[in-house]
Amino acid sequence: MKKIEKLAGLVGLLLLVAFFVPYVHKLPQLDISLILLGGIGLAAYDFWTSK
Repeated sequence: MKKIEKLAGLVGLLLLVAFFVPYVHKLPQLDISLILLGGIGLAAYDFWTSK
């Protein structure tokens, strides 16, 4: 993967995390927070394993 593609993927991942963090922090329900954290985890795993 080229450096510019890796940088764009990292920016996208950081924007996704920045979008989800307020919801995870403010939601009182644990199950919805776990689903959102799972989505972040899947995106992070995809970024980490992409070549």
